[in-house]
This record gives sequence, structure tokens and C-alpha cells, in this order.
Amino acid sequence: MLAIKNVLLVLDKELDNSTAIKRAMQLCKEQDANLFMTTYVYNHACEEGSLTDLEMRHELQSMLLEQSQVWAESLIQEFYLPKDTNLSICWCKHAYQAVLENLEQASFDLVIKAAAKHHSIMDRVMQHQDWNLLKRCPAPVLLAKEKLAWEANSILAAVDATSLDDAHKTINEHLFEFAELINSNNNYETHMVNSYPIMSLTLASLPDTPIPEDLQQYVTQQHENACEVLGGKYNIPAANQHISEGEPEEVIINTAKKLDSDVVLVGILGDDNLQDVILGSTVEHVLDSVHCDVLAIKPQDGVSFTKD
Repeated sequence: MLAIKNVLLVLDKELDNSTAIKRAMQLCKEQDANLFMTTYVYNHACEEGSLTDLEMRHELQSMLLEQSQVWAESLIQEFYLPKDTNLSICWCKHAYQAVLENLEQASFDLVIKAAAKHHSIMDRVMQHQDWNLLKRCPAPVLLAKEKLAWEANSILAAVDATSLDDAHKTINEHLFEFAELINSNNNYETHMVNSYPIMSLTLASLPDTPIPEDLQQYVTQQHENACEVLGGKYNIPAANQHISEGEPEEVIINTAKKLDSDVVLVGILGDDNLQDVILGSTVEHVLDSVHCDVLAIKPQDGVSFTKD
């Protein structure tokens, strides 16, 4: 059967990690999973080519690693985690690099990290730890927001029900797999949300193109039918299938607020380029706007199989 067996919690010294720690503890308890913790530290003065000599560079690096070790161990003690909790301190610049280093020792079904707050486009460019982690982490990433506990018992899976390409189909499958895992104890209610375009706006750039009167009705019906099929496949009742017109991120954000969702499950696709970082993706917009956690899944992500 499907299972989340190993969870990696990434600690960020620049953020409040309490919600992420509590979420990791909760999920590991519910899934009977192993918790691993890691943090990262780096200073360019310790690298070859800096103005400091070799011995001083080594001393500085050792001091920084020790400080990070003490800080991480203080969190283990503060949250009453077992003293033998797996903890690693990585010498690297980015969170995703720490994840990759840990993957050399173990495989992980889920990575959890506190979400950074982005207040502007420049924040996305300059504070890109989360963005790089979403793009480069070879496992699903749960970014924990300010919501202290999952109290609404509501899971929201954001799907593209009409897409015919394999990547979106795979993402849809993984979204519902994770929803089922989170709800393994039947403590939550799973919802799905799907958006469809407003055709008058979509075709506004083509003023000389006549728009059939029934085109919007056709598109709407197409999405409703696709959601009915997808929802039926994963036992999502009609009342929990939310289908709205508009941009995907706006529909997801509004639905999550309406349901007071505990976590939004979203798929992530996109090219790794500067334009994608500046303009953001659906995931980035959702992450910046919703009050709840966001679980981002890529086509290659999935959950492990274990024997019954």
C-alpha cells in the first residue's frame, strides 16, 4: 500500500520554525513515519580565495557548524522530541542543497519547511529559498504557514481536470494519493477545485474573431463533466467538487478561504528561468495568499509503496 515512511524537516534560522515542527510531529505520528531534521549554514569567508588564511577558515567553519548544531538541538529539546532524533547540519547556501545532501543517506517521501513571507516581486527574487526548494527538491514539499493547527479538517486538492497531457494526469493522481494518506484516519474531508477560463477575456486579444454564443457554456460543461469523472474516480462527492471561472490561482485562493482549508495540494510545472521566478507560478501566488499550508507536488513525485 501507499505510505509516507520518511519525513525530512528543514530548519531555517531566518524563520520561525515552530509551526513546521508541530506539523512534522503531527504527520509523523499520524503516518507512523520516521522524522529526520536538517539545517544549513554557509559563509563565503570560509571558502578558498577569501582573505582569511586556511586555519582561520577551518576554525570559522567549525564554529558556525557547532552554533547551528546547538541551535537545532535546542529546538529538539524545546519541542520534546526524542534526543536521538536524526539531525544533520549541512554546509551549503540553500535549503534544497541540504535536502540533496540528506538524500545521499536516506530517501524521503515528504519534505517540510516553514514558509517565508513574500510581500513583493522583489521578495520572490531575493528571498528564493522556498522557490528553489519547490523547483529542485526531488520529493513533495509541504510549506507550513501561520495556521497553528489543522482544525477545519479540510483538504483541498487543486486539479486540472480537462488536461490531456501525461504530466497533469500524473500530478492529479499524486494529489489524491496524498489526500488519501493525510486522511488515512478519516479525520478530514477532501475537496477538489478546478478553474476554467472566461472565454470573452481569453479571446479579447483577437478582436476580429467572432465568439460563438454557446462557447462559454460549452467550456463550462466540459470542465463540469471532467470534474465529475475525476471526482468519481477518487470518491469526491459532488458537493465537494468546486468548479469556478477565473484564473487558477484566484479560484484556488478563494476556495481555500471559503472552506478554511487546512492544507492546499497543488501541482507544480514550469521552466527554471528568471521570468518564471519574477512572474511567479500558480503555486507561488497561492503560497503568498492563503493562510493554510501548501503541499506542492511535481510529476515525478509520489509516495512509497510498503507491504501491507
